Amino acid sequence: MLDLRKIGAYISKLRKDQDLTQLELADQLNVSHQAVSKWERGESLPDIGTLPRFARLFGKTVDDILNAGDHAEHREHQHLGTIVEEISENRPDQVAERVNTGEVEVEDLLEVAPLLKASSLHKVTERLDSSVLKLDFIMRLAPFLGAGTLDELVSQAEEDEMEWDIITGLAPFVSGDTLNRLVDKWNEGSLEFHNLVEIAPFLGREHIDRLVQLAEEGSLSWDTVQGLAPFISRDTLSRLVDRVTEGTLDADRIISLAPFLDRGSLEKLINGVAANGKR
Repeated sequence: MLDLRKIGAYISKLRKDQDLTQLELADQLNVSHQAVSKWERGESLPDIGTLPRFARLFGKTVDDILNAGDHAEHREHQHLGTIVEEISENRPDQVAERVNTGEVEVEDLLEVAPLLKASSLHKVTERLDSSVLKLDFIMRLAPFLGAGTLDELVSQAEEDEMEWDIITGLAPFVSGDTLNRLVDKWNEGSLEFHNLVEIAPFLGREHIDRLVQLAEEGSLSWDTVQGLAPFISRDTLSRLVDRVTEGTLDADRIISLAPFLDRGSLEKLINGVAANGKR
């Protein structure tokens, strides 16, 4: 990974070697002095357009900056500067070609992804070969891609072997429809309590309600429903209470849902349990 603190220290050294203040450097790069201060503290990096200008200002390459001045033979990252420069010059096809041919490792693209706009990264990913676009790679790019682009990439790669860790990694970033589809493709019989609790905040209410129905039918553990409780719709909670009052559902199954019932449903549940107990 890029060492922001080490890069920041190198940026600070270059500035001081030229006897520039942070404000003077900021003026030359047309950025704020606060931005320069953040770079030097290792809190951020110059953006994709500023990095090449910064490097030229000090007679360095972008690779020199991103490797904090390490000599070529000691560099962990050999091609990051090439990616940054080609993206800054609007040549995403060349970046994609380098990745497709193996000249640039996918890890290198992942390293610079935080520096790229979602639109720039989209232009690269749409030119990548399917052999490169594996689900684990897409998952790691997910925080830096727009939802539409991510949905397309996931759809293209869905034939890959699906692992639950990939689904949970994608959950915060893909659309609800895509996440629902991924969950559907997973063997629902193997879903465990902790699995669904991890992704429940990102599932649509309709999908949550359908999972409750699976539990009612016995194909999903009822313990799972308890974990989903904060996300179950009021209509479904009300229907479960009605089933208790009708005597078709064991009240013990939904007692744990009581904190999520509205006042009317809670009173109906209490009355239903009392009535059933007298029969």
